[in-house]
Amino acid sequence: MRPVLFLTLLLSSACAAGGALAQQGSNWIDPPAKSGAAPAGGERAKPAAKAAPRFEVEPEARTRSRRAAAPSPAPARRDMHRQDRTRAAEMRRARRAAIHERAREERYGHTARIHRPTPPPAPSLARSEPDPRFSDWAVAARRLSLGYLDSVSAPNGVMLSAAPRFYGSTVRFHGRVMTTNALLAEKQRFAQRWPERRYEPHGEPRIACDGASATCLVRIVHDFTAASPSRGARSQGVAELTLTVSFAGGAPVIVSEASRVLSRSGA
Repeated sequence: MRPVLFLTLLLSSACAAGGALAQQGSNWIDPPAKSGAAPAGGERAKPAAKAAPRFEVEPEARTRSRRAAAPSPAPARRDMHRQDRTRAAEMRRARRAAIHERAREERYGHTARIHRPTPPPAPSLARSEPDPRFSDWAVAARRLSLGYLDSVSAPNGVMLSAAPRFYGSTVRFHGRVMTTNALLAEKQRFAQRWPERRYEPHGEPRIACDGASATCLVRIVHDFTAASPSRGARSQGVAELTLTVSFAGGAPVIVSEASRVLSRSGA
């Protein structure tokens, strides 16, 4: 056991002596610590400060990025104020436009009232004085018409011989224009068909005269009775006779004749 302990001590001494010789025989020394120059005065070097771990910086950077990304309340308020100012300005412009339009309409209405043309005076509604000839014409037209109606009740020969003095050179007879001779032919056929006739007026004739055409329109409502013993025929009723009496040639003459049956009482 002792030889082994002795051998161990001997080997340890040899190793220590060899290291010292190697250090003295060479200019090499241990390099200085990387943290800087050796502390003066034999002070012991302080351990270098460790770098701050990265996980402490990253949360602050993310916070700043979130703040930068998040909309700031101040610009939103500015936008709201800007919109309010724009809306208020539009309302003011609309009110001013309405005021200007109302003023323009008032000016236009005033100008229109000033420059409105004066309407022409209304025509007088007073009735013009009747033509002084109308009274004479009406009397003459009445006399002629009643005389003609009375002649129709006369026997055939008397009626036909009296007819020419009642008519003008041409006559509109029931819508047809014909000469006096053609009219007399019509009257003769009528007299032969109804040889017995009686015409009696109902009241006074209605007469209206026109100065421009120098005529009077005469309407006579009358009873009529016509009979033909040879045929055994009889007709009676109420009719209206319409005559146009012209004064263009001075003396009154019939220029138009028409009639219509208003009612019949037997045949």
